[in-house]
Amino acid sequence: MVAKYKNSVYQPIRFNQWLKIINWQYTDVFITGYKKDQTGWLVSIEEDHQMKPVGVIEYGASPEERKAFYQVSKLLITHEDQQRIYLNPAIRPKVKFRNWTKKGLLRTPVFEEFII
Repeated sequence: MVAKYKNSVYQPIRFNQWLKIINWQYTDVFITGYKKDQTGWLVSIEEDHQMKPVGVIEYGASPEERKAFYQVSKLLITHEDQQRIYLNPAIRPKVKFRNWTKKGLLRTPVFEEFII
């Protein structure tokens, strides 16, 4: 969605008379793993009593939240491969995202908070 002044003229570059407004959606997910280079948390939702991967969270978590996650995640490791470490789905964050893709993934998931 774009908000603009009624009398503003279109410009091919961003400027303060036209504002892009994102209609964020929110959902709760499970963290089921993370990349070994620590650039993203693998997230899934529960569907038909199974975990369905829906994306990777790369943004939104503070350094303190990341540190807490990695400390707790050590207790939840189930297995790993060359690029990822997989976890029991015990950690639940709330994420915001733009929409669902045609493949059933979260578009641009952003960490909001851990759910207790």
